[in-house]
Amino acid sequence: MKFTSTLLILSVAALSNARVLYVRQANSQSFTGALGGITATPILDSGDAKRPFAVKDATFVNLSAAVQRSCDQQFNACANAANGGTAGLSTAACSSQQDQCSAAGAA
Repeated sequence: MKFTSTLLILSVAALSNARVLYVRQANSQSFTGALGGITATPILDSGDAKRPFAVKDATFVNLSAAVQRSCDQQFNACANAANGGTAGLSTAACSSQQDQCSAAGAA
């Protein structure tokens, strides 16, 4: 019985400590506009000190390049939706949103 209690306590402690190892990455993309519900691609830490910013599978040396890629991907998805006939979307509105996204990243 004592062995079972000890094992249970150690298991709980191990699980509690393992949870600390999971770290949620912060998104460096500050733009929150989302025409048609389409958000800008997240900019995450790549784990590579030489190319620290990641947008999907691409990595970048600096944040401004990552922001540009993120905003471009949002524009492409928005324009595809607009060209596909999604109500309330136009490529002009998507282009305007892209300008806003780029400006937010430059600020």
